[in-house]
Amino acid sequence: MFELSYPEFLLLSIPAMIAYRRYGRAKGVTGWLRLTLLIVLLICVCGPQMNLGGYGVDVIAVVDRSRSMPAQSDDSILELLTNLERNRGYGDQVGVITFGLTPQFERAAQEGGELTAFTKEILPDGSDLEAAIEKALATQNVKRPTRILVFSDGQYSGASPLTSSRRAREMNVPIDYREFASPQTGDIAVESIELPRTLIPREPFQFSVWVYADRPETVQMTVQRGDVVVAKTERTLTIGRNRILFRDLIDQSGFFEYQVRLDVPNDPVSENNTGIGSVRVESGPKLLLLTNDGVAGNLGAALTAARIPFDVSTPGSHPLTQDALDGYRGVILENVPAGDLGRLKMERLAQFVEDLGGGLLLTGGQRSFGQGGYYNSPLDPILPVSMEMREEHRKTRVAIAIALDRSGSMMAPVKGNRVKMDLADLGTAECVRLLSPGDSVAIIAVDSSAHVVQELVDVEDPEVIARKALGIESEGGGIFVYEALVAAGNELLKADQMTKHIILFSDARDSEEPGNYQSLLKKYEEVGITVSVIGLGQPSDVDAGLLKDIAKLGKGNIMFTEDAEELPRLFTEDTMSVARNSFIEADPKTQPNGIPGAPLPQLRTIGELNVNAFPNVGGYNLSYLKPEAKAGVVSQDEYVAPWSAFWYRGLGRVGAITLEVDGKFSGGFTSWDQYENFIITHARWLLGSDQPQEAYLALEQDGQDAVARIELDPFRSDLSSLPPQLLLIPPGDERIEPIQVPLEWTGPHTLEARTRLNRVGTYRTIIKTSDRQFQKGPALSLPYSPEYAPRVGLPTGTQTLSQMAELSGGVKRTEILDVFEDPPRSPLRSSLIPWFLGLVLMLMLLEIAGRRLQLWESGSVSQKDEFGDPVWGRLVKRVQAGLGKTSGRPVVRTSEKVSASPSPPAPSQQPASSRPASVPVAKPVSTSAESEKNVADAFAKAKKRAQDRR
Repeated sequence: MFELSYPEFLLLSIPAMIAYRRYGRAKGVTGWLRLTLLIVLLICVCGPQMNLGGYGVDVIAVVDRSRSMPAQSDDSILELLTNLERNRGYGDQVGVITFGLTPQFERAAQEGGELTAFTKEILPDGSDLEAAIEKALATQNVKRPTRILVFSDGQYSGASPLTSSRRAREMNVPIDYREFASPQTGDIAVESIELPRTLIPREPFQFSVWVYADRPETVQMTVQRGDVVVAKTERTLTIGRNRILFRDLIDQSGFFEYQVRLDVPNDPVSENNTGIGSVRVESGPKLLLLTNDGVAGNLGAALTAARIPFDVSTPGSHPLTQDALDGYRGVILENVPAGDLGRLKMERLAQFVEDLGGGLLLTGGQRSFGQGGYYNSPLDPILPVSMEMREEHRKTRVAIAIALDRSGSMMAPVKGNRVKMDLADLGTAECVRLLSPGDSVAIIAVDSSAHVVQELVDVEDPEVIARKALGIESEGGGIFVYEALVAAGNELLKADQMTKHIILFSDARDSEEPGNYQSLLKKYEEVGITVSVIGLGQPSDVDAGLLKDIAKLGKGNIMFTEDAEELPRLFTEDTMSVARNSFIEADPKTQPNGIPGAPLPQLRTIGELNVNAFPNVGGYNLSYLKPEAKAGVVSQDEYVAPWSAFWYRGLGRVGAITLEVDGKFSGGFTSWDQYENFIITHARWLLGSDQPQEAYLALEQDGQDAVARIELDPFRSDLSSLPPQLLLIPPGDERIEPIQVPLEWTGPHTLEARTRLNRVGTYRTIIKTSDRQFQKGPALSLPYSPEYAPRVGLPTGTQTLSQMAELSGGVKRTEILDVFEDPPRSPLRSSLIPWFLGLVLMLMLLEIAGRRLQLWESGSVSQKDEFGDPVWGRLVKRVQAGLGKTSGRPVVRTSEKVSASPSPPAPSQQPASSRPASVPVAKPVSTSAESEKNVADAFAKAKKRAQDRR
């Protein structure tokens, strides 16, 4: 918008108008031009400018949402922001940035609207106030006056916010604050637990517990190793850091976590009264064998014969966490179904292989591979064999009707910004993709009634049908089980296929209106319709008994899960059990001795195993070798399927023996004289070899950062190789991708790195020296959120906020609405003086040209008819006048054009008798040369006069 810097100079218009009326007034266009020129000059004197930022002030609220903030602070800050937004003036704008470990842009500065809730996810274990201020400065509109309003306790875990405060001062953006203080005076906290890096079994050791006290106090201390209480004592603390020593002895290998708890009366911050630390006890390579009954069997006997240490357990009883797996080099799953492991345990096993360098071996049987539900599981991508359903290996053509619960309970959120319904849709789509032309499928969505999403149709284009399934949404209500079964059965009665199957998906806590399902399922059995049930919940839920009975009467499978992420795997497992024969059994008529197999030369790549023949077996899991994997043994039947396969995945190794190594389908395999050798060769390959210790890693905690220092062996085997990589494995039940920490050289053989720890728990480290060479480093524990760590040697939150305001020119805001009344600077303006001066120059030239060249005088177009240009006509007029004066003859105005050579005079019209005799006959006026000379002289004189006037 247009503004004047010095509007008082408009008073000069009075003397300017007087001077204009006395000295500069003129008529016509010249007068108007002079008046316009005078007005433009007056505006130039007043300093015209354009306001590029508009009215009002921008307020960017920076909101601390970390763990150190007082309880209910989010609600209080939202109330203040609402009050701020409702009382802003014309042109005022409010933006919001929230922060914890990292800042998030909650809302851009805008004039309208209210923030009713914080929507951005914040990692609360940190307070990077510096980054939040930098983000606010980066997003502010430089054309508008801006203030930053901080809602925080002033505690920070990143860099000091005073640096960004100085930059805010340079940008003329004051930082105001409203403090939300948490009581921390008199705090007592566990700082750290110092444990040895590694031990051997039964090695006595001593460790230190560091406790910080802000006041003298007597506290109760409890030290535990897992569930074992190591010590329970009372100690008197002095102000400052206190070191307390303990002793322990561990008689077995593995990874052990220690926990220290303080019982402190009247502690203002109880969250930091617990500390954790860890120690690794090493005793050499070891395997973990998981079986269905916890019995080692023939496979365990083979390992015992080779003196390979191993522990045996069941998949349900072993936690398979990072801590529990740390003491093992490899894991063997002997004919274990995927359902007994569950998604989380399978994800941990995949992380154990790819990120931590472990080994995994999966053996066959009727509860393993595709038959056991490993297709589409977290272990599927790392196995060397694939279990997809190929057309030539199908059992029979099938017709499947899928009835999906879309009741209100399916709207519950799950991981990945999805709801339960999304995962049920995904499972349905995977079922459809497993089918092929010749199969038929129908999809029914069920709430209080049945809705046919896809009528029974041949699977000619699976993706078209899958897209319909993915579009099903939860619309509330309950699920009427009887209606679902009736609708699915009506669709299957249209099918021509011999195999007809219903998959019923329902909530085990909310399955309503079963009706007379027993009679209905009996009729379905008569026409060959089977029913499987997938229940979302536990077998003990209120409606789980109904779902179990439906599956039992329907002659199908019953599967329960509380983990919605498991649904796609369960849908495909049931579909494959109906549509595919994934376990090949020997035909007693054509194969009385079993199915033969043949070893391949690649078998020698995993060990010294020299076998020229392989025994016949009673059955195996049908699978297909993946492109980069190698097969050691293949079947000698029509499928030529891999019986032994292996490859490297990430840092680890994965093998697959698709035979049943201990069971009724083993055939001649268990009695084969090379049985133990075959099993031991695979086990030793799984264990790997000892890695060269060519690097030493020292790891320590500095606030919320981990500081790593690596010293390389100067005599290491390959000095020309690339520098090592440092991988940090974050804690957590869910698998999290490793963090590659950037290293910097600090010497010829030393590197250093610093990285932020953003999760509470124990971090593991891996030093990777090549694609397959690595070594484990020490672990580092973050016992509690850094927000609760004692701020020893650091300024208080009040001091930090006060310094930020002082450096940037801000103030402490007790009354929030005052922020609009104190704009820090005027909006950005652009001067219009150069443009107005250009207009002045243009008007002056136009006025002079019009006056001197008589562009707008009356009658100026008299010569236009003759010459086409009024200016040229006036010049010719003056030339003619000059010629007439030179020749002594008057110039007669004529409408004829001037000729370069004058014509001879016309004969006289008077009679000869009337002409006076004494008057001689006139001679020609002038010659052609004389005429041209006169014209040139006239033009020269006119030009000189024009120059004199200018």
